Amino acid sequence: MNSIKDFEEYVNTFYNSKDGVYPIKGLTSPMITVAVQKHIKKVGWWFAGDSLDREQVREIILTDIARIN
Repeated sequence: MNSIKDFEEYVNTFYNSKDGVYPIKGLTSPMITVAVQKHIKKVGWWFAGDSLDREQVREIILTDIARIN
């Protein structure tokens, strides 16, 4: 990934509720941004912006959504 914004777009293509590969109902762009920041804070310099990071961000998103509901 070239930037955090590129990674957020990558996450969005997989999980957005409209046409994502694995849509998450109710997911918004701000939710992705928050989840990415939480993940980066957790992993620090280990962040690679790859599929493993994407899956870990998905788990944060699902946890955050569960807290809302």
